[in-house]
Amino acid sequence: MKKIAIVIADLDLGGGQRVAINLAQEFAKNHDVTLIIFHDSERHYGMPGRLVNLNCPEKKRLPGKLYNILKRAARLRKVIKKEQYDLVLGFMETANFATALACPDAALSVHCNPRELTFFERLLLKLTYPRAKNIIAVSDDVVSILRDDFNLKHVSRIYNPVNVADIQAQVKTPYQHPKPYIVALGRMHEVKRFDLLIDAYAKSKMQQQCDLVFVGDGELRLSLQQQATDYALQEKIHFVGAQNNPFPYLAGAKFLTLSSRTEAFPMVLIEALALKCPVVATDCPTGPREIIHHAENGLLVENENSDALQEAMDQLYFDEGLQQKFRENALDSIQHLSGEKIVKEWLAL
Repeated sequence: MKKIAIVIADLDLGGGQRVAINLAQEFAKNHDVTLIIFHDSERHYGMPGRLVNLNCPEKKRLPGKLYNILKRAARLRKVIKKEQYDLVLGFMETANFATALACPDAALSVHCNPRELTFFERLLLKLTYPRAKNIIAVSDDVVSILRDDFNLKHVSRIYNPVNVADIQAQVKTPYQHPKPYIVALGRMHEVKRFDLLIDAYAKSKMQQQCDLVFVGDGELRLSLQQQATDYALQEKIHFVGAQNNPFPYLAGAKFLTLSSRTEAFPMVLIEALALKCPVVATDCPTGPREIIHHAENGLLVENENSDALQEAMDQLYFDEGLQQKFRENALDSIQHLSGEKIVKEWLAL
């Protein structure tokens, strides 16, 4: 039995947090797992092991951010020295910077497109990541960016795990909606390009028969609601807010649409496939093309092209045979992401 620590900033709602919990659950079947977080303001996930809160909430201003990274690293170093973990795993940039400073033997798991980081974050990456023993990207494209743009060594790829049985078990009843609907799921941030999706939906033929349901919240919610009103589609476009359990919405949908400008390895696509929910996704950097095999388990469309997105949505909505094909191929297409297989890859480090 190994002692494993997973370091992540918080347990707020988010795809990265869900991945961390999934991985912790798989490790905990045979190993001693501790989850180390920096603050605990809004916990949305349970933990299958021990939880350590370092009580270092995030700071907004640049001097505070710099001080906070050093403070987090110092507190984390004390815990690691005391517990003598066999594997320390940093999860996402907000945890990786401090983890790299605290533990050179750590593995850092990169869950974003590094080209989307701010100047300050890119600088921190260049200063801290070379200290880490292993850097693990969640997609092949992210591996290439870390090697080519940042000249990092010891970079490899391990995909995010998916617990299909657990996802399916969380759907007691699919979401009930008065009409057929498609679903979009995620934080309402400009990178998700939900505005592009609303444009495509407004131009589509399917909107005469089918609603659009947004699951998520964020700073752009009001502007997206106004956009729906401007198109006179406020009765067809629904905003249900963030949900602790989004899976019933995926289970009841005709299909999921991902309209992002960029991703890393979007878990929502994998979760949709786990529920046999067909997918239309932009072929954005990075991730979707490593999950969706065009015309086999979903449709990939040109990135940031609302016309292409509208055409693909209409195509899939009105072709029930294609929907059925995607449903039948969904589970086989994610078998390589089982928790058991992914844990073996981590332990091989």
